[in-house]
Amino acid sequence: MVETSAESSASFDERMREEAAAAGRAALEASLQRFSHEQRDAFWNAIGLYYSTRRHPGADEAAVQAAATLA
Repeated sequence: MVETSAESSASFDERMREEAAAAGRAALEASLQRFSHEQRDAFWNAIGLYYSTRRHPGADEAAVQAAATLA
């Protein structure tokens, strides 16, 4: 019974994260509509650049996980 509750809680949490992420993406897309196509491209390029470097939140965790898989 405990395992079922844990799975239900985990699936509920995952669903809530997915819904929040979808709502966030929709709000971001709506906000970006006021900018020109070139400005939106520049925004997404900056986001890509930011996440391709190690400056973003969680970068240290990703590096530790990558090192653990290689070891």
